[in-house]
Amino acid sequence: MHLAVTLALAAAGVGASAFLTDPTAKMIALTISAFGVFACLPIFWTLPTAFLAGAAVAPGIAAINSIGNLAGYFGPFLMGWIKDATGSFAWGLTTIAAFAVVALVITLALGHDERLERAPEAAE
Repeated sequence: MHLAVTLALAAAGVGASAFLTDPTAKMIALTISAFGVFACLPIFWTLPTAFLAGAAVAPGIAAINSIGNLAGYFGPFLMGWIKDATGSFAWGLTTIAAFAVVALVITLALGHDERLERAPEAAE
């Protein structure tokens, strides 16, 4: 739930910044978005160890990191393509907000297993 809240904050901030015209309000919306993005990062990186175990953790984290790095490559191209197609950055920012909403939905669909939070019992 913590990750979902931070993703909602990020999506709301980026989405709001797309349609605000006042520079001060736009900067406040982007700052709120930054709070959400930077707050979700440490929470997100706890997920691989909740679903993977043993020798699968390292390759799983590497795969997530590799896929995440692709966003840094394709994101600017997507933003530029949308800007060229629409003549405005608003729809590019809305697309980024939509990706945050998709991540939010996926996070909520994963569910929560309280057994994963319990400390392992000591061996006798």
